[in-house]
Amino acid sequence: MKTLIIGKNSNLTQKLSNNIPDSHIISSRELSSNIDLLLTFKDQIINLIFNNFQTATRLNETDNLTQYIENSINITANVLDYFKETQIRKIIYTSSSSVYGNNILCNESDEVKPLSLHAALKVSNEKLIERYSQNRQIDYTITRIFNMFGGNDVFSIISKIFAAYTQNGVLTIINNGNAIRDFIHIDYVVEVYNRLLNTTNIPLINIGSGHGTSIRHILDFLRNNHINLKTQTLSRDELKISTADNAIMIALLGHHEFKKVEDYLLEQLTT
Repeated sequence: MKTLIIGKNSNLTQKLSNNIPDSHIISSRELSSNIDLLLTFKDQIINLIFNNFQTATRLNETDNLTQYIENSINITANVLDYFKETQIRKIIYTSSSSVYGNNILCNESDEVKPLSLHAALKVSNEKLIERYSQNRQIDYTITRIFNMFGGNDVFSIISKIFAAYTQNGVLTIINNGNAIRDFIHIDYVVEVYNRLLNTTNIPLINIGSGHGTSIRHILDFLRNNHINLKTQTLSRDELKISTADNAIMIALLGHHEFKKVEDYLLEQLTT
């Protein structure tokens, strides 16, 4: 069974490709100009994983809205159209916890309240996948990933903490680092995807640790372990709190112990 992963540059894509047998990475940017890169797979039974979206480091840039929409949702639609006669066994769409807006304990049944352009486009992708799959009786799962760290991460605040300390730089934090976030290591995300490829009837799942913490708390923890970082703070509108109700994830994995982000950072910075 071939599994196609759409979105070449994603940290998650690279990790998934190393852990899913017979997986094939397809660049969404290349598909934008040549959808027939998928021709080899058109007459096969396939799984589809969508990791395509606007580049993470450019989520707040709106200088080219046409390209933003192309990267974020048009590619998804084009791939689905291309495979409308193909036997698709499973679709997984990588969404985000940002679709919930401010939410102390996000449950999959909660109303989505996106507060940004990229979150709104994630919701649109979710609806696209849902309608396409239901109309064709394809099993699908939308994964709402919380704050992922680890792997070849160069985007998250956790990677920026590591870079600031190892390069003796200044860490920029938002609103004094007071916002509460749910951090989940990439290895658990990959474990969930592997299980989902062989599990049916989970249309929506949160992927998070179920535990909220702030960057301020993490920096205090590191300082108490003799790791001091130089910081500067910016004031900006942001989600104040976002943590996962991960009951469905725990039931899928059969365990509820997850590596704490503080322990991960301490280990990385002292070895």
